Amino acid sequence: MSKLVFVNIAILDETGEIKSDYKKSLKKIARLVLKELDVPKDTELSITFTDDIQMRELNRSYRQIDRTTDVLSFPQSEGPDFTLLGDIVISIDTAARHSVSYGVTMHDELKKLIIHGILHLLGHNHKKKKETQIMRGKEKELSLIVEDL
Repeated sequence: MSKLVFVNIAILDETGEIKSDYKKSLKKIARLVLKELDVPKDTELSITFTDDIQMRELNRSYRQIDRTTDVLSFPQSEGPDFTLLGDIVISIDTAARHSVSYGVTMHDELKKLIIHGILHLLGHNHKKKKETQIMRGKEKELSLIVEDL
């Protein structure tokens, strides 16, 4: 396996459900995705795990949508030379429900949400059909890269 790019990734767990060793695994996944996407090595990323109550509040405050969601992304800088990539917030509650309904492990669901969040931070979107196709293609490509992690 190739050497992972050094990216400062902070993982905050507001739920108390993510163990320290597992945080290391999630950081490794994010680093590999960022490396594959040619993000500069001195980039900083924050990933926060929260519950549906807090996620609904964030979604209502920032998107004016009064319901929970699985992942939100908050970019901090724009352009190719940024060092503060941004923040990804993931609802553990919604991720758990989705993992059951999609028939995947919680780990696979979290990998998918990290990839999805990173792509949003890098400017990808899924508001239009063509944008959705591009983003979904990137998600599939990146999922294969982190498949064994």
